Amino acid sequence: MATPRPPIHLSRTAKAWWRQVHDGYDLDEHHRHLLRLACESMDEAEKARAALADHGHVVLDRFGCQKESPWCGIEHKAQNRFRILCRELGLDVQPGEGPRMPRDATYGARR
Repeated sequence: MATPRPPIHLSRTAKAWWRQVHDGYDLDEHHRHLLRLACESMDEAEKARAALADHGHVVLDRFGCQKESPWCGIEHKAQNRFRILCRELGLDVQPGEGPRMPRDATYGARR
């Protein structure tokens, strides 16, 4: 089966990663939806990183006091969403050698 085309709104980097994941994994339809969300999160984090490079991590509020730029939170949330979606897709599964239990299809269901 041919690799489905990535959504057109994704960046070039996200499209390349879409193709790489499709070539390396057998994905069902619901996995494609999660992959699209992961690619969108990757793009959002990159846009936030670019905004931080342009405007800095600190902004002044209306009283002239320094505070964290809203782009910091946007970047952090997008990176976290990406991480979670990769875990949901099972893309981070590697044999565990440490004290952590390996993440497999039953991850989260163990007690």
